[in-house]
Amino acid sequence: MNKRVILFWIIFGGGALFRVLSTFHQIAPDIGSCLKQQVSGVGVVNEDPSSTESGQVIVMNVERLQPSIQIKGSECPTEINIRIKTKLYPKFHYGDVVDFSGKLSVPFNFKSGTGRSFDYKGYLAKDDIYYEMKSAQVLIDTNNTNEKTNRTNYFVRLNNWITSILYKIKGGFVDNLNKTLGEPHSALAAGLVVGEKSALGNDLLNDFRTVGLIHIVVLSGFNITVVADAIRRLLSRLPRVWGIFIGGVGIALFGILVGGGATVVRSCFMAGIALSANLIRRDYNVIRALIFAGCLMLIQNPLILLNDPSFQLSFLATIGLVLLASPLEKFFWFIPEKFGMRGIFSATFATQIFVSPFILYMMGQISIIGVVANILVLPFIPVTMLTVFLTGSLGFVSGPISQFFGWCAHLLLNYELLIVQKFAKIPFAALQFSQFSGWWVVGFYTLFFVIYGFVVYKLKIKARDKSSKL
Repeated sequence: MNKRVILFWIIFGGGALFRVLSTFHQIAPDIGSCLKQQVSGVGVVNEDPSSTESGQVIVMNVERLQPSIQIKGSECPTEINIRIKTKLYPKFHYGDVVDFSGKLSVPFNFKSGTGRSFDYKGYLAKDDIYYEMKSAQVLIDTNNTNEKTNRTNYFVRLNNWITSILYKIKGGFVDNLNKTLGEPHSALAAGLVVGEKSALGNDLLNDFRTVGLIHIVVLSGFNITVVADAIRRLLSRLPRVWGIFIGGVGIALFGILVGGGATVVRSCFMAGIALSANLIRRDYNVIRALIFAGCLMLIQNPLILLNDPSFQLSFLATIGLVLLASPLEKFFWFIPEKFGMRGIFSATFATQIFVSPFILYMMGQISIIGVVANILVLPFIPVTMLTVFLTGSLGFVSGPISQFFGWCAHLLLNYELLIVQKFAKIPFAALQFSQFSGWWVVGFYTLFFVIYGFVVYKLKIKARDKSSKL
C-alpha cells in the first residue's frame, strides 16, 4: 500500500471519526411552550408510512405548528420532524401535505423483558426525530400547498418526484401481492422483496426471531445480494459499460424503493463499489469496500454508529462472513456441496458466531436452531423472491398470469412459514440471558481479532517458508 493510499484512509477515517465525536453534545431543537401541549399544524409526509396492527406511523416535516390554545408570546418552531401515530385509515403516502393535531411529547427509552434498556430516543434521533405524537388526528390538507417544496431547488424536487413514484410502485406491488397471495403469505412475500414487514404481526415476527430467520424479512444484505445478482444476470448481455451503469442505477433505485435503511445503504454502497471496480478493471476487496461504505455512511449520518442496531449488526455479519466463511467451508468438508449446502451452512455459522455476542448483549436472546432453520430455508429464498417479484409485477399487467406465479410463490412461502412456525414451537429453540456488561462483548471481539491476526501471521510465515524451500 503506497503513501497516497495510506494518507487517503487516514483523512477519510479521521473525517468519519470527527463527525462521530461532534455528535456527542448534540441536543434536541427547543420547541418552547409546545412541549407536552395540544398542538396543531401542517406538515409534509417525508417517509413512506408504515402500517401496524393498531394504526399508521407517519414521519413528517413540520411547516406550521402552533398551540391549540393560543398563549401570548408562544411560538413553535418549524422545520422539525415529528413521528406521529394515527388511525389505520385513511391511508397516507409520501409527499402528502396534511393537517395534524395532538399532544406533542418527547420519546422515552424503555426496557425489554430481559431488563435491557433500549435507547429509543437515540434510535429516533439518528433520523433527526426528537418529538412524537402517540395519538394524533391527521387529515389531508385541502389547500394542498407544499410551501417547503416550492422553496427547494430543482434537484430536490426531482428527487422527491422520483421517490414518490417509486413508493407508489411499491404500494401497488404490495397491493397485488395482497390480492393474489392473502395473509400471512403476502406479508412474508412483501418482506422478502421490498422489506415491508409490518403486516406480519408481532407473533409471527417473534417466531422469525426465535428461529434466527428475521433477517430474510427485514431486507438484509442477503436479500440485496440476491437482487444485485439478478440485476447482473439480466444485464450480462449488454455492453460492459452500459451494463455497469444501468446496474448501478437499478441498485440505487431499489435502495430508494425499499426505504434506504442502514443495511440497504451499506449493501448498495458495496454493490456500487464492486461495479466501479469492474468499470475501471480493478480488484474488488470486500474489507476495504466495507470500511469505505461505513466511513461514508458515518460522515453522512454519524448517529447511526451508536444508535442504529441494523447498521451495527449488518457490519458485524459482513465481517464475520468475510473472515470466517471460507475457513469454515474447509472445516465442514463432510457437508455436500450440492445446492450450495456447504456454502450456506458455513456462511450461516460464520455470521452466527460473529454476531451472537452482540445480539446477546443487545437483546438477551439467541436462537439455538438458527443454523438448521437457515439451511432448510435459505436455498429456496432466491427462487421465492423471483416468483414473488413476478407475481407482484405481472399484477399490473395480467391477473391470470399473476395468479399462476402466485400459486408457485404460495407453495414456497407456505413451506417457509411452516418451517418457522414448527421450529419456533420446539422447546428451548432460543435461549434467554440476563443483562451483562458490554465490556464482555468488547473483550470477545478483541480476543477474536488477536487470535485471528496471530493465525493469519503464522500461516503467512508457513507459506513463506514453504516457498523458500521450493
